[in-house]
Amino acid sequence: MPVKSITAALSVVLLLAISGCATVAGVNEEPQNAPPYPTSPYDKYVEGKPNLDPRAQGGFYIWRNGNSWHVRVVEKAEQPRVLSPVWPIITGTISLENAVVTNVRRVNIPPLDDIRYRRENITFRFEMRESVARQIAGFDFKALPSSIDYCITLEVFVDGNPRPGIVHLGSFMHIPETLPLRICLRSFDR
Repeated sequence: MPVKSITAALSVVLLLAISGCATVAGVNEEPQNAPPYPTSPYDKYVEGKPNLDPRAQGGFYIWRNGNSWHVRVVEKAEQPRVLSPVWPIITGTISLENAVVTNVRRVNIPPLDDIRYRRENITFRFEMRESVARQIAGFDFKALPSSIDYCITLEVFVDGNPRPGIVHLGSFMHIPETLPLRICLRSFDR
């Protein structure tokens, strides 16, 4: 066999071997549809209305249906009262990234409680006074995304201290490990 034929045959075999390895190993490229944020389970945990009565546990509840968000605060039923003129105060913020707050609706908000919102955030203050015990209060809002993905950051304080233990997420009332809590997800309006 001539040397040129052997060289050509080896070149073809080598070319096939290299292209076969690239096919098996895959091309070293970034995925096109990867989210621009680290994934966390919280985007799934906030789906759906709590499946138990919040008065049984009390606390701060947040859930979503699509891009509609719901926040409720409730004192635990039959909670023993300490004789004190000072009642717990729950405060916090909800900040949106790549979305705008719209359609804010107050639900059973007593006069001493406060909900304020601007374009990309909501601040709230709930006094857990005896006169509103066992009443579920809160607000609803809609996130109007400006892109396919948006994020929401939640901070909740009781008497000025972060308290992740009172926060319940979604239908299964998952309690987050830490606050502030940042949840990034896909828009349902696009």
